[in-house]
Amino acid sequence: MEEKIICPICNSDGTNFYCEKNGCKICRCQSCGTAFVYPIPANPGDIYNKEYFKKETGSSFGYSDYDKDKEPMRNIFISYIKKIENLVEDRNIFDIGAATGYFLDLAKERGWRTAGTEISDYAASVAGKRGHRISCGKFPEMKIEEKFGAITMWDVLEHLDNPIEYLRAANKILMKDGRLIVNTINRESLWARIFGKRWHSLVPPEHLFYYSPKGLKILLEEAGFEIEESGTSGKIFSLSYIFGILHHWQKIKIWDGLSKFFDRSFWRKLSLPINLGDNILIIAKK
Repeated sequence: MEEKIICPICNSDGTNFYCEKNGCKICRCQSCGTAFVYPIPANPGDIYNKEYFKKETGSSFGYSDYDKDKEPMRNIFISYIKKIENLVEDRNIFDIGAATGYFLDLAKERGWRTAGTEISDYAASVAGKRGHRISCGKFPEMKIEEKFGAITMWDVLEHLDNPIEYLRAANKILMKDGRLIVNTINRESLWARIFGKRWHSLVPPEHLFYYSPKGLKILLEEAGFEIEESGTSGKIFSLSYIFGILHHWQKIKIWDGLSKFFDRSFWRKLSLPINLGDNILIIAKK
């Protein structure tokens, strides 16, 4: 008898097999459009070690250097912080999946009190040394009494093994008039639909969920949020990062060589704005 697989986002049993990649089976919900890894790996957080944030070997996941790869995003992140400042009064921010604290550094420079959570021991340690209050471990299991004016999740929701529990936990620590800001991948974008099973963001076990706008709406409402604003978000990448993504996506050796070649001070000054329309930015309130 064929196993019935329930969609973890909308609880529909109308799911079917989509594809298999990197040894992971990916299913797709016919009701809400979400795709997800099934079953979820036992320890999905294991890949987020030091090598994920700062490559020293040929690891296929992560960044050549997280902070350097994020530097081209500086002005975009600052524009988001300014937008949040116009929406909330309390400048107390909590970043879920804070990594090494790059985004929190920018918020702190603008006078925000900064805190967050990170699954990686290495990244949490780096962020803590920069003066941010960082808790290491699974966010839903933490007891946090403080309330925050803003909670951010930058490119995190697709990595989580239990997104509804993370969002419910976020709702509990968000102030009544606060805002949740989420950026994640959109599997129903034109770019994602054109490439289908060859979409570059289809990278399990790094990405466990592949959301549709409908699925995100269901997920956020189930967690007690109301979407206030939603739209695509563009990014700016270094050449090293772009070629690293191409290598991860296509497994062509020359891309890895170019990624390493451009991982130098001079070339790091050059970056390219890219908006494929497959990233969605959501601002939500309680």
